[in-house]
Amino acid sequence: MERYSVYAYLQFVEPFYEDKDPAHNFRHIQRIVDRLNLLSSEMSPQPSQDMLYFLASFHGLTKKMSSSAEFADTVKEFLLHVGWSEEESADGIERLHRHLQSPLTVEEKIVHDANYVELLGAFGIAKAFTKGGSEGQSYEETANIFENQFLDAVKFQTPVGERIASEKRAYTKDFFARLRAEL
Repeated sequence: MERYSVYAYLQFVEPFYEDKDPAHNFRHIQRIVDRLNLLSSEMSPQPSQDMLYFLASFHGLTKKMSSSAEFADTVKEFLLHVGWSEEESADGIERLHRHLQSPLTVEEKIVHDANYVELLGAFGIAKAFTKGGSEGQSYEETANIFENQFLDAVKFQTPVGERIASEKRAYTKDFFARLRAEL
């Protein structure tokens, strides 16, 4: 059944990510999907695969769904087409809207962590300086913003996510300490 195939979700959403910036494009969604199994490994109860695939694939389209009734209807039609009921569709969309700020279900927590893991470590540092450079920030400004607004702000929701975050935070703090010494 299509509802349990991640490819059905990814194939549907890919065109909607074409106009996204490099940090939030379709490749970002693929990286989130690639982390689902690892982050699910120690979760109880076991997550619903179709809900995970939906949340991960549509993760970056929440604002579009909120601002366009036509797009929201298209998403609902897609979910019905792959085998979701009206109630499941409404529940999935509700979960999608809260998964980043206040995740409640096991699936929301997994996708939350799969997204935010990119905020830390080498990838997070590269992302910060790419964004900072595009906004005309100095190295010092970017480092200050990253350390003060992002480094310790996200609370990971899964045991695996917390372990990954702990390692990546340490790496990131060490990097910024070395950068400050060199600057």
